[in-house]
Amino acid sequence: MKKLLLTIVIIVGLHLPTVSAGPIDVQPVGMKTEDVAKIRNIILRQLDAFREDDAEKAFSFAAPKIQKIFKTPEIFLHMVRNSYRSVYRPQSFGFRGTQRIDGNIVQPLAVIGPTGMSETALYIMEEQPDGTWKIGACIMAQEPGKNT
Repeated sequence: MKKLLLTIVIIVGLHLPTVSAGPIDVQPVGMKTEDVAKIRNIILRQLDAFREDDAEKAFSFAAPKIQKIFKTPEIFLHMVRNSYRSVYRPQSFGFRGTQRIDGNIVQPLAVIGPTGMSETALYIMEEQPDGTWKIGACIMAQEPGKNT
């Protein structure tokens, strides 16, 4: 995981964020356009659930290992409110190109948080046995040159 995080941080540092909800522009080799669309839809639906303070719905998009860690939707939402303010209440956001890093599917999301700070949310996505996608992790990275 440490190697994955370092690789992600390096890649984020090499790209300037774009905030737009444009078409699916980049996808990993061998990944279907439909899967990228499904991944982005899962993230959008979770963002909607955060906006509505719907803990059950937001929790339903988390991968089983995340659900096991946080145990209840209320605990999960409390954690998001306190530690992920930029995705909990973004002013604006836009998808960047989906990537495969060390075998993981990573969907970057450029966000401007409630305080106006630009960050990138790196969603690590997990395909489930039934073919659906769940959010396995979200790592927040600030734009290069910004203080953390």
